[in-house]
Amino acid sequence: MTIAIFGAGVAGLSAAHELVRRGHRVEVYERNGAAGGFFRSARREADDLPTEYSWHGFGPWYHNTFDLLRQIPFDDEHSLYDRVLSRPVEYAVVPNPADDDLDPDDLFDKPKAFRMTAADKAWLAWGLLKAWSTNRRSKERYARTNAAAYWKPRMSAVGHATWRALFGPWIGADWPVASIHHVGLFFGRNVRSGPRHTHPADAEGPAWAHESLGGWSLLRGPSNEWWFDKWVADLERRGVTFHWEAPLETLRFDGERVTGAALATGAAVATGAAVEADLYVLAVTPFAAADVLARTPELEADPQLQKFRPLIQDGPHTQVSFRIAFDEPMAWPRDRTAVALTDSEFDLTLFAQEQAWPPRVDLGDGVASLWTCTACVASVPGRVHGKPLRTCTKEEFLDEVLAQIRASDALDRMIRQANGGRGLDTFPIARVEVWPEWTFSPDGIEPDQPKWVTTTNTRPHRPTQATSVPNLVLAGAHTETEADIWSIEGAVESGRRAARVFEPDVVVLKQHKPLPLRLTARLDDGLYALGLPHVLSVLGAGAAAGLVLGLSRAGEGRRIR
Repeated sequence: MTIAIFGAGVAGLSAAHELVRRGHRVEVYERNGAAGGFFRSARREADDLPTEYSWHGFGPWYHNTFDLLRQIPFDDEHSLYDRVLSRPVEYAVVPNPADDDLDPDDLFDKPKAFRMTAADKAWLAWGLLKAWSTNRRSKERYARTNAAAYWKPRMSAVGHATWRALFGPWIGADWPVASIHHVGLFFGRNVRSGPRHTHPADAEGPAWAHESLGGWSLLRGPSNEWWFDKWVADLERRGVTFHWEAPLETLRFDGERVTGAALATGAAVATGAAVEADLYVLAVTPFAAADVLARTPELEADPQLQKFRPLIQDGPHTQVSFRIAFDEPMAWPRDRTAVALTDSEFDLTLFAQEQAWPPRVDLGDGVASLWTCTACVASVPGRVHGKPLRTCTKEEFLDEVLAQIRASDALDRMIRQANGGRGLDTFPIARVEVWPEWTFSPDGIEPDQPKWVTTTNTRPHRPTQATSVPNLVLAGAHTETEADIWSIEGAVESGRRAARVFEPDVVVLKQHKPLPLRLTARLDDGLYALGLPHVLSVLGAGAAAGLVLGLSRAGEGRRIR
């Protein structure tokens, strides 16, 4: 059979990967000139500087992703899994209060760096445990409850500010829209990720394992050069045909099946160019899918396809990637130091790429150190121009992010410690680059390819991969997955699930949940269906009642004696 896949991001390529191995003729149509979607990288023509849509990591719970990487060759002897994953980064939580007396080493000590009181930690643990120990209650109620708002009255001001600032760089969602369900899932996945992933010894040290609480890995080079170019080459060797700069315009539907598709104007196609296949995989962004469906309204009668409009109701997620290049090398306190500036208005995070990339990876003309940074919150006014990121011009954005970085005394102390007393201001900036697909305007920032992320309004509207149209399936991290988080793992899983609709033998690896939490979740589902309190509250009340009853009986026994 011929299968048309629209979208060459992680989800679309994962579907192609599974389907071509089962003998299908696979054609992939992509609006961009290269694969990777929101994970892709490029190099600037002017100076060969590597640039990325965003900074990406691989968590210890990325079971489908690691399984996939083991199947893609890096060279004649090794897989991508063997060669492209770095050892885990070490996250420094870097606050900036004027009276901050933390030593640079303390910034890696999470209990100290979080600046939380004992009560803060207790409330944090209680909220996370409530999310972990339930199922329907979390997906239906906690998914609509803002996490920052939930913890605000329960935490000190400083502890709460640090905690919410970590939502952007860690879970990938602005704190104003992140839910308890999302936050709980993310940290739960990392704390109890399940099977470990072993790696052999290499030039950096002995054999190691990626496992629970083990940090996040990065690619050891630019995303397309180290992952997607090799993946596309492998798929082409297996028979997949790629059509670049070929955006989908409409699907043709006869009331029962999709009978074809038309492409929009692209560099490689003419408007209305026809695509005909037996099966179709829609693996574009939910924003692009909603536009396609609006041009094919008869398809919106399908219960899953009806979900796209409410799915995108909160609009694109604004998380802007930028790079700061230095013409001399800069050292860091740990081998792979990632930094979250928790007191920056734009919730900045940064990482020096050369910490994970081997020396043979070109950082650009004359570049000796290259930071990839991300601004994670778009709704909070900056300190220089008083504007939120979403309404800054490009020049105002650069003013803001550089001012927020330079204002961090703790970051400066960290750099001084690692560079013999030299502070950040002694390393002149050679150039600053912003991922080029962002259009800045006083009327609002716009991405060329809008990014979706789960919010307190959108989780209930995630569609399944299968639709009522027998030859049309969906893929993308915005669809329902067991990962349940917009992530690389969610994208890979969704591609596998889409392929499994047509080929039931496709294997989808499960996420790990310990037996005690599976049991509490089952109990809580019953309580939730009856409108009763959370299982932990019921168990706690039962334990307290048992304690009171026991003490009462003990007292009665003493009186009788």
